[in-house]
Amino acid sequence: MFSTLLQIIAATAGISLQVDVRHDWIYSGSEVRDLAVNVSGPKSAAVTVDFNLVSDLSLMHGRDTVLSLSRTVHTGSDGKAVAHFPFNGIAPGFYQVNLSAEDYSHPSFNIGIDPELIQSPADRQDDFDSFWEETLKELAGIPANVKLTEDPEASNELRTSYIVEATSLDGAKMGGYLCIPVKEGKYPVYIDYMGYGADCYKYNPSANPEAIEFLVSVRDQGIFRADNSRWIDRGLESKDTFYYRGAFCDAVRAVDIVCGLEKADTGRIFARGESQGGALTFAAAALDGRIRAAAPAVPFLCDYEDYSRIVEWPMWEVFATADEMGLSREELFKTLSYFDIKNLADRIKCPVFMAFGLQDPTCPPHTNFSAYNLLRCDKQFYCASVCGHAMWEVKEWAEIRQDWFKQF
Repeated sequence: MFSTLLQIIAATAGISLQVDVRHDWIYSGSEVRDLAVNVSGPKSAAVTVDFNLVSDLSLMHGRDTVLSLSRTVHTGSDGKAVAHFPFNGIAPGFYQVNLSAEDYSHPSFNIGIDPELIQSPADRQDDFDSFWEETLKELAGIPANVKLTEDPEASNELRTSYIVEATSLDGAKMGGYLCIPVKEGKYPVYIDYMGYGADCYKYNPSANPEAIEFLVSVRDQGIFRADNSRWIDRGLESKDTFYYRGAFCDAVRAVDIVCGLEKADTGRIFARGESQGGALTFAAAALDGRIRAAAPAVPFLCDYEDYSRIVEWPMWEVFATADEMGLSREELFKTLSYFDIKNLADRIKCPVFMAFGLQDPTCPPHTNFSAYNLLRCDKQFYCASVCGHAMWEVKEWAEIRQDWFKQF
């Protein structure tokens, strides 16, 4: 676990460094910017600790150091001391902290500085809105042909489960797993959008008997997954053929499906998901006004240009395919801009509760806030300070999210 790594540094050196999680490692407003490092080592000894702050936007290219500090502290009779590293005047953003003591390196970790002031302006093309209006019009003209097949093994006296198949844009199949209460009435609906290539799961029919739940499989993923597990570089030749044009429409078609259920309370449709599921949650809320509230976590598909400066995968797959097709970077990013969730953000009208893992190397916080800061709806965020990408493993987030949904 990351929290364990933070407290270990070369035991053979007789020195350890421990970093306190304060402010969730998010520093905002006028508060003092100071990182306290607890030093343990030989008694009554001088220990030099080095602090190095690196911009996350430079992690793939040059590792731009924005601040380097060194502190020599003297341990007491208990072998302990505290080294303080102030970092006032640093621009808004996310940064990697590197610590070392006596030539031994401490595992790096991330902090955030004024994340709500990060600026990554929308880069929509002039026809962005008309493109999506025409796409949604095309989707609306395609009959959904919804087929529900009861799944007795995942059903009981409280809820009945179904395997769902439906038709979406370009005639593609989408669907998933649906769980509906047995007793009569109108129920809130929770749409769960899945991560990139994630494995399907079936709902426990006893777990949430007062709600309808729908785990969505977009085209070629989930229950429709084919052998080829790459989607991010499909159809890059144009905005009309790119994979996520269809996948975003599948996210909207999921709303169509639940709105057609007799027991669905269509005024209480909630969207949630992590990673790609977070992006699809953003897209559904932006493209379909029937979502009452949305809770995306560690959202994918955001701020493609900055994303490519921070992480390697999967952008290297996109670049490799674009190079094979003879597409310039300018042409590539122009196409991707139609499917960048930061460009969809200001279309969202419903409340949004976004979660992110501060140590996420896959969908880094900078890109999460590129979209979040362009939202013009009621919004709030939750920071899991020692979490990487696996937000679905953070029990507290699941509980807080559900409490937040209940207000609606």
